[in-house]
Amino acid sequence: MQTKPRQAVGGVNPRQQGVPFPALSKPEVLKKMKHYVVQNDRSDKAGSFASVSERVRNIDVIVHNGADKASAEIVVDFYRALNNLVEGDTYIVNLRILAEDKVGGPLYWAGRTAIFWGDLEHNWSLDGEQKVWASQVINLASRTLLVGNAVMLLAQPGRSDRQVAAVHPCLEPAASELGMESCGASTHLCSKGRLHSANARVSSLKLLADLVSIDHGEHLADELRRYVGLEEPQQATESQVANRLIRRSNGDELVILTLAIMLKNIEDPLSISDLSEAVGTSVRQLQRRFQLRTDAKLLGSYKELRLERVLSLLKHTDMPLAEIAAATGFSSRPAMARAFFDHYRSRPEDSRKRRYLGSAAS
Repeated sequence: MQTKPRQAVGGVNPRQQGVPFPALSKPEVLKKMKHYVVQNDRSDKAGSFASVSERVRNIDVIVHNGADKASAEIVVDFYRALNNLVEGDTYIVNLRILAEDKVGGPLYWAGRTAIFWGDLEHNWSLDGEQKVWASQVINLASRTLLVGNAVMLLAQPGRSDRQVAAVHPCLEPAASELGMESCGASTHLCSKGRLHSANARVSSLKLLADLVSIDHGEHLADELRRYVGLEEPQQATESQVANRLIRRSNGDELVILTLAIMLKNIEDPLSISDLSEAVGTSVRQLQRRFQLRTDAKLLGSYKELRLERVLSLLKHTDMPLAEIAAATGFSSRPAMARAFFDHYRSRPEDSRKRRYLGSAAS
C-alpha cells in the first residue's frame, strides 16, 4: 500500500526519554506504519514505510559542535537504508551536540547506542563539564562507538587501563602517549564489551554493518553492505522482496531455490506445476512449505516479484509501459496497471513521472 507523504514527527523533544510517538500509544502506532526519524529540536527529517515494527532502536550521534552535523548525515543515510531492509525493528537517529543538553538517565540509555562522531582534523579538547558528560554517556549507553579522534575519550579519567582501539595513523603518537594501543585495523569490534571504535568516519560504516550482523544476522548485514555500496552488488540478491522472504524463512533452502527460479522467469512466469517440478517437489508440498516458512502465499509472492521488477523498470529505464508489461509477464498494459495499482496504490504513470520530477511530484 502507498504510505503517507513523508513528514516530520512533531512535538518530540529528545530529552524526553527518546519517546518517538507522542500522539498515540506505541502499539497503536506500530500497527499503522514503520517510521524512520532524525529526531531532535532542530531537525525536520522523517519518513515512513509500509511495514510493521515491533521494537524501536535508538541511535544518538554526538558531534563536537553544530558545524559537524552535516557530516553525520552519512549515519542518517545508513539507518535509513537499514530501515528499508529490516523487519521487526525501527531505527531512530537523534543528532546531539556534546554537553549541550542533559545526559539522560539509565532509562533513556537502556538499549540505546551512542556514536561519538569525531574527525581527524580537530582535537576533542573537553573541559571539565564536557568530560563528565561524555564519561556518563559511555558508562550508561548500551553500546558506544568512538569515531576518528573521539577515540581519545578512552583516555579520560577513570579509564586508566590500557585500551586497544582502532586509531588512525595520524593519531597514533598522541594515543600512545595517553596509554592507548592501536589494533592495527580500521575498525575494532569489542566482542566482550560495549566500546567499539573506527579510525575514521568512512570506516565507521563498516563497523556499523558489523554490528548489524550481530543484531540481525550476516545475511541481512551482507544485503545492507551491498545496498549502501560497501560491497559490490550480486545478481542473486538484487530483489528486496526475495531477500525479505529469505530472512523470514531463516534461509530455508527450498525457499531460496524457489525464489531464484521465480526471478529467472519473470518475463515468462512458470505455472505452479512447472515451478514445483523445477524444485523437485509436489505442488501441495511446495505451497505448504513456502507459506509455512515465509508466512506468504507462493503465487502472491511470485506476483510481488514481478511487480517489483515493473517498479524498477519504471524508475530506471525509458521502456514504454507496454514493453514493461511484456517483460514482466503481464498479458497487457491494462492488466499490469491494475495489478500495480492494487499493490502500490498508485499508477505506473505516476512512478514514471516521479523519476523525472523528483519529490515535487510525490
